[in-house]
Amino acid sequence: MELTDGENLYHVVQNAPIGICILDARTLVAEIVNNKFLEVAGKAHETIFGRFYWDTFAEVRSDYEEALAKVVKTGEAYYADEAEMTLIRHGNEEKIFVTFVYAPVKNLAGEVTKVAVWVLENTKQVRDRQEVDVASASFQRERDRLKSFFMQAPAGICILDGPELVYEMVNPAYQELLPNRDLLNRPLFEALPELLGTPLEEVLLRVYRTGKPYVINELLIPIAEYEGGPTHDRYFSFNYDARRDENGQVDGILAFVFEVTGMIKVQQDLQQTTERLEQQKRVYETIIDGTPDLMYVFDLDYRFTYANSALLTMWGKTWENAVGKGLLENGYEPWHAEMHEREIDLVRSTKKPIRGEVSFPHAVLGKRTYDYILTPVFDAHGEVEAVAGTTRDVTERKQWEESIAQSSEELQAINEEMVAINEEQAASNEELIVTNRELELVNRELQDARQRIEEAEVALRLAINAASFGTWFIHSVTREFITDARLKELFGYYPDEALSIEQALAQITEEYRGFVATKLENAIYHNGDYDVTYPVIGLHDNRLRWLRAIGNLKADPSGAFSAFTGVVMDITEQYLAAKQIERAEESLRMATEAAGLGTYFINVIDRIFYPSVKLKEFFGFAADEEMPYEAAINQIHPDYRQAAADQVEEAITKGVKFDMEYPIIGHNDGKIRWVRGIGTVQKDDHGVNRYFTGVLHEITEQKQDDIRKNDFISMVSHELKTPLTSLTAIVQIASRKLNNNNDQFLASAMEKANKQVKNMNSMINGFLNISRLESGKIMIEKSTFDIDLLLREMISEIQLMATQQIELESCGGLQIYADHDKIRSVVSNLMSNAVKYSPNGNFIKVKCEKTDTTITISIKDEGIGIKAEDIEKVFVRYYRVETGQTQHISGFGIGLYLSAEIVQRHEGKIWVESESGIGSTFYFSLPLKVD
Repeated sequence: MELTDGENLYHVVQNAPIGICILDARTLVAEIVNNKFLEVAGKAHETIFGRFYWDTFAEVRSDYEEALAKVVKTGEAYYADEAEMTLIRHGNEEKIFVTFVYAPVKNLAGEVTKVAVWVLENTKQVRDRQEVDVASASFQRERDRLKSFFMQAPAGICILDGPELVYEMVNPAYQELLPNRDLLNRPLFEALPELLGTPLEEVLLRVYRTGKPYVINELLIPIAEYEGGPTHDRYFSFNYDARRDENGQVDGILAFVFEVTGMIKVQQDLQQTTERLEQQKRVYETIIDGTPDLMYVFDLDYRFTYANSALLTMWGKTWENAVGKGLLENGYEPWHAEMHEREIDLVRSTKKPIRGEVSFPHAVLGKRTYDYILTPVFDAHGEVEAVAGTTRDVTERKQWEESIAQSSEELQAINEEMVAINEEQAASNEELIVTNRELELVNRELQDARQRIEEAEVALRLAINAASFGTWFIHSVTREFITDARLKELFGYYPDEALSIEQALAQITEEYRGFVATKLENAIYHNGDYDVTYPVIGLHDNRLRWLRAIGNLKADPSGAFSAFTGVVMDITEQYLAAKQIERAEESLRMATEAAGLGTYFINVIDRIFYPSVKLKEFFGFAADEEMPYEAAINQIHPDYRQAAADQVEEAITKGVKFDMEYPIIGHNDGKIRWVRGIGTVQKDDHGVNRYFTGVLHEITEQKQDDIRKNDFISMVSHELKTPLTSLTAIVQIASRKLNNNNDQFLASAMEKANKQVKNMNSMINGFLNISRLESGKIMIEKSTFDIDLLLREMISEIQLMATQQIELESCGGLQIYADHDKIRSVVSNLMSNAVKYSPNGNFIKVKCEKTDTTITISIKDEGIGIKAEDIEKVFVRYYRVETGQTQHISGFGIGLYLSAEIVQRHEGKIWVESESGIGSTFYFSLPLKVD
């Protein structure tokens, strides 16, 4: 370039928009420097103008001196774009970016006389671009890191890219949900065409369009295992979030998928189990509360923890103001309370039961006499944790014994008085026979009543929470609490209500609140474990729920804060069911021990005998002695031994019930004890007789009572001949005197006759004092109803939830005589199984057929069918057909077993015809009977 000296040149340089410095080519001294150059250089004008260029810019001389010299020598310009250099600017060392040019200025002869340094600083632009590049790289690394994390996550996760929602990433857990599908790099609705037209299609497109997240819980989706294959009903929960690029624009969807099919099935099965448990609970409580015996349980602080209805009636109290209180608080006199407290201490220390007799007032009946037994209740470690008691009212028995003694004394006096007229007794024999028959009838009724009382003392109750999850997120710095609608629901809040940590803790019951709060704070700030179970009372619905919460602490990449996340599940049913089972098992054990029952079971294969300690006691063996089956048989009285052995053998081989009373001669003590044994054969899962189990109840006292009563009746039969004969004679003489004259003997004779009648009535009435107890039993309660109407009702209910089409071929309004509710249960179970094991859209046919004597119901499906080797086992308790197609279908294998039991109790039959892969037809028939 050429340059002309003068005013114009100076003016142009000074007002140029970029930095310019003009150097003398020979000396490199700065001749002109404008303000823009000074601004870029960060130096004062006097440090540059008139100074050697490299003295001013010594810090970059080594980098650019050679380039400047080459410009002077060759006349060719040097250009540097966004060069990075370190300058001393304003006294401080700074790293900057500049674009500059060393441009030669030539004279007319072509010689380089000047060098123009053109400079433009672009530090800010370069750094801004670098920051953008760094951010972009960081954004991509974060995406890559998240993908790596997602690939290792246990939950099903996928990334759908672009408006076509192409599978960009599928983690192993997601692929396991669809193991036979090719997903990667395919559009979602091409890979899973079943989703077209479902609510998911609109949800996914809306998330992509709006960028707003969406959550769906427990959505039923019919989906096939492989493309083009038959669909199966499965339940999923989805969480969709928009994925954004570095500019904040939506470029995809991040999907979290959880299959909850098993959980849904567990909830359904749990509901059925709970209903059965409630039914068993009512039966058990009917048995316990229906007995006239007083049944109760003490804790080790002498407080009542249980009292049955008979005991509450005796006290004249209710459960609320009696249970949980001590003896004195329930009206026991001090001497009485102290006696029982000493006995409870003795049972605790010796671990053995004790028996006693005591008299005290009844709230309604006045003073009564009671026989009682206190029995230890052991925990899992064999330590006494409570004391159970059973008390029986024996007032009438005491009075009866006293009456017998008094009657015996009176009888002796009568015998001495009437011995002179013994031969006249024959006339009264006919009346005595009638009396004996009445006494025999009384004896049978008394025996029957005792048997019912004994059977009522044995009871059984069974008791037995899967969950619909709620989720949360807590920011460790701001304590921001983010929850989903399900979690709010579990705490009794509405979905649109705000819920803070403090509000959630406030719904936890007081006894658990502090514990949960401490665990939560320790988990958030000290990474402590967080897996807690606690009860809450819902804010709006006031409903008690038992929840289980599990959480984890995760730090963000920068370490600035931590996120505490987790889930909450409703385990109310499981928790309460577990508590019910514990109480049922404990109550059964207490009832068995309180009733003084001995138990045993015999292996029917090798006849190995397993007796309880109480049963050994009955047979006169010590607790630590061996007592084989043969030894037990040998201790039975010889008159009963063979009959007892034969009945046991018949029960084992033929399955009949064993129920027999017989005397035992104690092995060590020689004591004779009467027992009643009841036993049945137990079959294994294959229907084979496996164990013979039973109980023994000592009835020595009752038998002795029977013997004494029989002896007394025999004595009466012999000894009453004299007074009855005398009475007849006196009446006859009095009658004759009455016909002839007014002799005073008539009045005396009639008076004695009246006395004898009263004595006889007194003795007879002593045998008429008995009590009755009605045992509670599960029965088939039959009524007449329309079977066609029942089938239509069941189809209508099940069709609401089924994807198959259910058709009915009816019987035309046939009335049958059966238990309506139990037959409804059979039909419901068979239809539900047909729906459960059939593909969507198939047909299920229900057919009703009638003959002269039976009605047959059939349910035919087009499902997976049953293999031949499994058909004979489907009605066996707990048996389930296990195949690749049934592994995701829940069940416990009891529905068909219970259905078979109900049909058999109706004297009907149940069976199945099936072919694997084709379908199954289940039949059951009932006899046509009328009330």
